[in-house]
Amino acid sequence: MEELFGVSMTLIMLVLLGVLGLALASVGYVALRNRVMFLLGVRNIPRRKAQTVLIIIGLMLSTLIISAAFTTGDTVNRSLSRDILGLLGHADEWVVNSGEGEGAPQSIESSVTQTANDSLRAELDVASNPLLDGYLPMLLEPVPVVNEGSRQSEPLVNFAGADTTSLAGFPDVISVDSGEVLDIGSLGDREVFMNEHAADKLATEPGEVVQVFVGGEEHQFTVVDVVESKLLTGVGNFDSREGMVARLDVLQELFDRPGEVNLILISNTGGVRDAIELADAAEEELQRAIAVAGLSNGLETYDVKRDLVESAETIGSVMTTLFLLFGLFSISAGMLLIVMIFVMLAGERKSELGMARAVGTKRGALVQMFMSEGMVYNIVSAMVGAGLGVLVAFGMAIVLGRIFADFFEIEPYVTLRSFVIAYSLGVSLTFVTVTFSSWRASNLNIVAAIRDLPESNPVNPEAASVRGYVRGVLNATVAVLMAPVSVWVYMLRGHPFSYPAEERSEGEGVPWWPFLPLLLAPFAVLGLVWPVLLWLCLLPSLLPLLYSLALLLVRLTRDRRLRSLPLLMVVAGIFLPPAGLVLVALQDRDRPIAWAAGFGSLGVVFGALLVMMGLSIDASFPFAFGFTLIAFGIAVVLNFFGLPERPLFTAAGLFLLVFWGFTAGDRLEFMFGELDGGPEMFFLSGVALVAASTFVLVFNADLLLGLVSLVGGLFSPILPAVRTSVAYPLANKFRTGMTLAMISLVIFALTMMSTMNLNFERLFLADEARGGWDVTVEENPNNPIGDLAAVLEAEGSTVSAGFRAVGAVGFAGDLDVAELRSGEMSFGDYPVFGVDEGFVDGGSIPLSLRAIGIESDAAAWQLLKTRDDVAIIDRFTIEGGGGFFDGGGLAVEGIDPQTEEFEPVSLVIVEPVSGARVELEVVAVIDFGASASFLGVYMPERTMLDAFGEPVSTLHLIGLNDPGESKAVAREIEASLLTSGAQAESLKQHIDDDQALFRNFFLLMQGFMGLGLFVGIAAVGVISFRTVVERRQQIGMLRAIG
Repeated sequence: MEELFGVSMTLIMLVLLGVLGLALASVGYVALRNRVMFLLGVRNIPRRKAQTVLIIIGLMLSTLIISAAFTTGDTVNRSLSRDILGLLGHADEWVVNSGEGEGAPQSIESSVTQTANDSLRAELDVASNPLLDGYLPMLLEPVPVVNEGSRQSEPLVNFAGADTTSLAGFPDVISVDSGEVLDIGSLGDREVFMNEHAADKLATEPGEVVQVFVGGEEHQFTVVDVVESKLLTGVGNFDSREGMVARLDVLQELFDRPGEVNLILISNTGGVRDAIELADAAEEELQRAIAVAGLSNGLETYDVKRDLVESAETIGSVMTTLFLLFGLFSISAGMLLIVMIFVMLAGERKSELGMARAVGTKRGALVQMFMSEGMVYNIVSAMVGAGLGVLVAFGMAIVLGRIFADFFEIEPYVTLRSFVIAYSLGVSLTFVTVTFSSWRASNLNIVAAIRDLPESNPVNPEAASVRGYVRGVLNATVAVLMAPVSVWVYMLRGHPFSYPAEERSEGEGVPWWPFLPLLLAPFAVLGLVWPVLLWLCLLPSLLPLLYSLALLLVRLTRDRRLRSLPLLMVVAGIFLPPAGLVLVALQDRDRPIAWAAGFGSLGVVFGALLVMMGLSIDASFPFAFGFTLIAFGIAVVLNFFGLPERPLFTAAGLFLLVFWGFTAGDRLEFMFGELDGGPEMFFLSGVALVAASTFVLVFNADLLLGLVSLVGGLFSPILPAVRTSVAYPLANKFRTGMTLAMISLVIFALTMMSTMNLNFERLFLADEARGGWDVTVEENPNNPIGDLAAVLEAEGSTVSAGFRAVGAVGFAGDLDVAELRSGEMSFGDYPVFGVDEGFVDGGSIPLSLRAIGIESDAAAWQLLKTRDDVAIIDRFTIEGGGGFFDGGGLAVEGIDPQTEEFEPVSLVIVEPVSGARVELEVVAVIDFGASASFLGVYMPERTMLDAFGEPVSTLHLIGLNDPGESKAVAREIEASLLTSGAQAESLKQHIDDDQALFRNFFLLMQGFMGLGLFVGIAAVGVISFRTVVERRQQIGMLRAIG
């Protein structure tokens, strides 16, 4: 995996290594410069081993989830890339007819003539071309094969023919037994090499004779050897690997295609993997040769290997992103746990910390002590988490391998780069959280700490006043908008360097550690070789410059501070942040700042901007996020002015619960219009709903827990225990809220995943998705069926007696389709089908939208019988484009998906090679759930035949009198039509298999997210330990009285 979110993984690793270095340097600085505080911090680690283990478990989970996500991405990327390279072998590009370049080999219907083939070969002159070392014309056709000796058959085997005069550069026919490269030219007229997938299905050994059926006639071939499954030996697709290979002239005679091939394989100079580096140059050379040969209108190239390898990397990146997204809940819960752990550690050592402050220890030294302890936990837990994350990912790879066993093989794999990123990111996230928690834990009242009394907030003389509020807004604004400099100003605010002259000691120095990044500047020279290093070395060097500005500002203002800033000046500073920064430096350093009110106001302003932005770009995320910030911000500001907490935060929480309830399902569309959202809404909604619910519960805990006491009163023997247990959560609302939030985040994610799984099954995998059909029969193009029921009767089968209806759908191909409109039209390839009358009469495919005037679904389908100029399309075409399923094709903007009726719109369908064109009027849209099974544009069969000729392939659909027999009927049909190569499948079985696949995948995701439950377990464990320590006296007294 080379990129994540479009950013180079190497760059991400280097940046995170820089942050990791900063974190480790911070600990090293404390260990060297303030060894006493460092030792005081780490000495507590071995004292309570059980608590230490719980803390490490809690801290490691974030890194574990990150590591598992990155390792899963590496595994999927590596497995797919290995599979792709193994199947393609030395084939790097191919040349086919225009419009068929990106299809799977088995779907290519090209017919490249001998003249075009010879012209292109002569122009490329591979023998003297430094870019290319192989040019191989091939013919690939699907056939049914029977092995009478083993009594096994396979309805679809890809029969490949290769030009024996052009095998140089393609050493891909490799014997499974000996490992030798075999020569196709050594085969006789009735001899083949069979690949291992086909040999396994047909139970075939070298020397056995198999029967191949073409046009209803039997042809016998001797299997000379079993070879590896590759494109050259008949692999037609990832899920159709059964194949065999013979000489090209043998296949041309067998299929009556003299001199024709349907694809030309090209091999770049180099090996299987490194040849990808020449893809751009080779592509240009191929296009030049095609143009010079005068074949531009007939042929096109496709750099298949590079495209598929890049797709594998994209899928790996998507898997990483997916697991990271769903893991955010557990990561967030883990960060909350870190804050709670340090708050509880500070509470446990309150007296110790108070005495340390009383004898002259500065607050910064306490921060260093807690940070040292936290970073030791962090370094160890991150290493454990990264290692366990790899093991978890390996376990998930085994499960994924079983889920997707029919498509490709998954083998666990991890790169050192991903491991380093996971460890560095885990340490960095925890470092930031530990630093914040350390600062919060050190902020204590000395007297209250020594006497072990509850903390009391310092009295703010400007509380509930306009002046105090405005000054809080000023500080919050400057802290955010001038952050690169203001962070240093606020850091120096508590340092002796900023004291006024009368308080400043002689020779008091300034912190020099912010200048350390200057040591990286000389390494910027390496940027001449590696540009990334230039930025990584120069950007940190800007920090000392910003720090110098802060030092200069503090130096100029420390002896000129004003006892009280003029109100108008403060207001002006809010709107002019640079001037506001000067005012911040001039303010009295001992006067409390109403940070909550300031940031609450910023939240309201920023939230309002987000709401307006969301409405202007029709995006749900900024709109909903903005409303959430506004609700909490208003509550915080009103609380500053003296309004009680309970009604404010209860009202804010309830408002957000109602708001998010209406946001789901677009219930606010009548007020704000249609808003679009993506996967990011999953995380935002979870955090917002959990936060809102936690506020409602915590601020009304006495009412809720009162009910618990009331219930406990019914059982008088346990009433004292119930009341005692209820009193503790009420006395520690912060811990109670944090614990509720941590566990709720994870439970929310698990519940949502279960709901998504259920909704997905109901939407796409319900019986309605079958459209009234029970069995599908796909005919082999080389052995057309015609009248299915008649053919079955001719074969002696009586299965047609149970048919309720039979319909046929002809596949015209992936044609160029666009919505007819004035001006330039945007064409995209999309599947187009022609349906016969049996399909119209026998099916019941549900429709979600119909053109005005059409009264029912049946009436819409009947139009395909009575008119030649109409079409019905799937729902994905009006939901932002059909690319959701096929990579891109058709987007119809003239139909509003929110309505039930629409004004008819027209489509233009063009066959790219012949230029054949037809215009159709869209009269209905297939229901969303059925669209997954019936994807494409459906027109009358006669219209398709008139415009585009015979279909590429035909699919027969069967409705049964007893749908429960669909699996048995499919087996009997396939057995009866064995020699024609028809493939029959039970639609119900197909849907059940899809259900099992998606269900297992969702269960895997649930298990991954369930790792976050360990955060909750660790939290409960830490709280329990702390409970015992805090209440030892009460417990002893209770025990003493019996």
